[in-house]
Amino acid sequence: MESTMRPRLSVLAADTWDVVVIGAGAVGCASARELAGRGFRTLLVDRGDIATGTSSRSSRMLYSGVGYLAPQFPLWQIPLRPAAVIKRFLYARNIMHCRAELVADMPHRLTKHRFHYPFRKGDRYPHWLVCFGFRLMEAVASRNVPLAFRRLSPEHAARESGLVAGLGGLLSSVGVFEEYMYAWPERICVDTALDAEQRGATIRTYAKVTAIERCEGMWDITLDDQAPEAAEQVRVRTRTVVNATGPWADRLPGGGHPDLKRVIGRKGVNVMVRLPDAWRGQGLEAFSSKGETFYIFPWGDDHFIGPTEAVVDEDPDDVHVLDSEIDYILREANLLFPKLGLTRAHVRHCWCGVRPMSTTDGETVSLPVRAIEDPSMPGFVTMTGSYIMMHRHAGRLAAKSVERHLGKRHAPPKGMLVSPGRPTSAENVVQILKQEHVVRLVDLIRRRLPDGLNPSLGRDRAEELSSVAATILGWSESRRQEELRHFESDTSMVYQNMEL
Repeated sequence: MESTMRPRLSVLAADTWDVVVIGAGAVGCASARELAGRGFRTLLVDRGDIATGTSSRSSRMLYSGVGYLAPQFPLWQIPLRPAAVIKRFLYARNIMHCRAELVADMPHRLTKHRFHYPFRKGDRYPHWLVCFGFRLMEAVASRNVPLAFRRLSPEHAARESGLVAGLGGLLSSVGVFEEYMYAWPERICVDTALDAEQRGATIRTYAKVTAIERCEGMWDITLDDQAPEAAEQVRVRTRTVVNATGPWADRLPGGGHPDLKRVIGRKGVNVMVRLPDAWRGQGLEAFSSKGETFYIFPWGDDHFIGPTEAVVDEDPDDVHVLDSEIDYILREANLLFPKLGLTRAHVRHCWCGVRPMSTTDGETVSLPVRAIEDPSMPGFVTMTGSYIMMHRHAGRLAAKSVERHLGKRHAPPKGMLVSPGRPTSAENVVQILKQEHVVRLVDLIRRRLPDGLNPSLGRDRAEELSSVAATILGWSESRRQEELRHFESDTSMVYQNMEL
């Protein structure tokens, strides 16, 4: 039995759509939300569940963007390259605006933490320049969501923070500022998709795009049902397409040119560890020995450390955490905190994601977010270079591109953002199963409920929740057992456990 909210593919094929959004990650959900809110007949599809790709494997930080002010060229060239400097300032300002927007709209999906930035002699950037960047962003772009930046002596900072007290090396001072993290990035995507649906969009998960063809001024998209016990294939027609598949953008069948590479993947690895109790809830931003940004992120009673930075060419589906990457992260953490002595035995689990860096304009960059329109593919928009923190901005860019092709529509009244909060009772779970496009057990545990991000990664409630899902969704006992096996397999693959 399928949820009444979940349409059959054959029903979708009976309509002609204004726009089909492919990819139900943060950018795809935001694009569907924005397009439906502007009056376009919108279909959002994904080969899996909402937020199963990069959006579920991020560093979970709603970053202020101050680091993007840093030039990628010697500082003495700043007066000679004003355009590059202005570009970075505008990008960092945009990130700050996006930060303020999400803090205002989704406060219950965010957590605020105190972060620290250690200043040391011989740092890559002059200390005055880093302080100027923080104060500049707070002064001109914070929109009443302050960074609350302070610069303290090492002694003062150590009295306030156990984490700072554990730092090694000679500190000249410590910057202290406020930063936000996504309490639950997957749920942000689900909330956004449900808001898109409330505004008029249609959602169909587990519908894989296997072909895209231009025919008689329209786009024909072939969808294959990927849900268990389903075997349906249809072709839907649409006037425009938004390719929001992130690092898979160039691998979408019929979604581009074989010889044109619009995105390149940048792999980020994070490892989860338990650090001293006095460090709970505190974070650190620093630079690694390779000059890359390095973080200690708070997460409940634990912390996770990373990310790595590595360009990858392989299919993101085939990218996994390597032993060498775990060793590198632990080594860098021990350089920052010599007394920690982190080893593999301290690692609870680890994960990696692939960020879609834009490769247009002859460079590989993470800024700005782009909505790429190819004249040879009218009405086809490819989104590149976005992060979760900029998903609303990316959605607006996608909608503007569609409007350029179809013109503006009379927008219906906008619905309110769906904010179910933290489900805790059986009644909440039943409602989620009936109304939130749950197909598999892993969808419920990892992306609809907070259990999937707890220390056990949801394993402690898997049996209980599978029984509830079986009752509501009509699973047989064999299907329920298969869902438990699939949940365990998927969890072990995404969040690689350490063999202790």
